[in-house]
Amino acid sequence: GLCPALQKKVHKFFSGTTEEYVEYLKQYNDDPLVLENAANIKKCSHRTLTEEDKTQATNLINKITASRTC
Repeated sequence: GLCPALQKKVHKFFSGTTEEYVEYLKQYNDDPLVLENAANIKKCSHRTLTEEDKTQATNLINKITASRTC
């Protein structure tokens, strides 16, 4: 499965706001350029990914998390 921190990061990326995602990332990296880039990537994905895309990605993460072999 995924470690809890990575699982939460993925959840914030697909389900949270840009602000929530960046705030979460600040725990691990407070470099303003990294955070600005993360915000830009989040905004871009929010504009381009459909709800179906986000659901499928979330379902994949849930399967990986639930799997004993991953």
